[in-house]
Amino acid sequence: MLLANNVHLESQAKTGPRSCFYHPPPEDQTHQANHSVDKKSIPDTGWRGSPLIPPSNGGDYGEELFKTKYESSCWCGAVRFAFAGDPFDAKHCHCRQSQRLHGAPFQWAVIFPKTSVRILENNSDALHCFSTTTKEASHHVPCKVSCDICRAPLFDEGKRTVLACPIPLEFQPSCHIFYGQRVMEVCDGIPKRRGHKNNSVMPRHKGCDEELQA
Repeated sequence: MLLANNVHLESQAKTGPRSCFYHPPPEDQTHQANHSVDKKSIPDTGWRGSPLIPPSNGGDYGEELFKTKYESSCWCGAVRFAFAGDPFDAKHCHCRQSQRLHGAPFQWAVIFPKTSVRILENNSDALHCFSTTTKEASHHVPCKVSCDICRAPLFDEGKRTVLACPIPLEFQPSCHIFYGQRVMEVCDGIPKRRGHKNNSVMPRHKGCDEELQA
C-alpha cells in the first residue's frame, strides 16, 4: 500500500492530562532534558514493596486507584499484566538502544504511569529484567522487562513510567523520537523529532526526502 508523504506543518507538541509525569530519556541521549513541568509525587501503590512488580491488589491506595481497563501478556502467556486507565502518550522510538534490544528499526510503545500497572501472572518465575545502566540481569532502572521463556519484550521501566510494548491498535503514536538515528524512512504524516520529544526541534518535512534541522 502506498503511503502519502508527510504534509504536516511545524507545531508545538500538545500536552496530555498526565504530562506532569516525568518520562526518562533513553540512555543514549547525549544531553539532559529540560522539563518545564513539575514532577508530582506518586502514591505508594505497590511498586516500592515486594515482589518485584506489584500484585493486582496494589499497595496503600490500590483499591481506590486501580481499576483494570487493559490486559497484556508475553507471546507464550507466562507473564500477564493489567493496566488501569489510558496511556498518556504513545511513541515510535528510533534510538540505537531500541533498535538493538528489540531487533527492529524502531520501538512502538505506549506510556503509562507506574501506578497504572499490575502483574496478574508470572508462571515459572518468567519475569526477566535487564538493566541498561549496569548491563546486568538485575532490577535497576532504567531496565528492559521481558519474558524469560519466550523472550518477548514486555515494557521498559523508568523511575515513574513504563513503556509497554504489546500495543493495541487504538493507541496510535503521537510522534517519532530520535528520528535522527533512524535506519529507515517512515512516511506516515506523524511529527518526527531528532531527539527526545520534550526538547528537540521538529524537522521540516519534504516527503520521504526530509531534511533534519539542527
